[in-house]
Amino acid sequence: MKILNLYAGIGGNRKLWKDVQVTAVEYDQSIADIYKDMYPQDTVICEDAHAYLPKHYQEFDFIWSSPPC
Repeated sequence: MKILNLYAGIGGNRKLWKDVQVTAVEYDQSIADIYKDMYPQDTVICEDAHAYLPKHYQEFDFIWSSPPC
């Protein structure tokens, strides 16, 4: 299953996902770097989630979107 993880942060929700292919989108490069250290097998994109989603949503089976409060 291919998952798009928008507003990924450092990947708190990611820790429970097993046997999946994840692309994480995080706007802040320093936070994206922490995510990549924690989940090196994932693809990490440093971009605005609102800009990434309309261009790529069809590539994924599941989209997790949890914007900051």
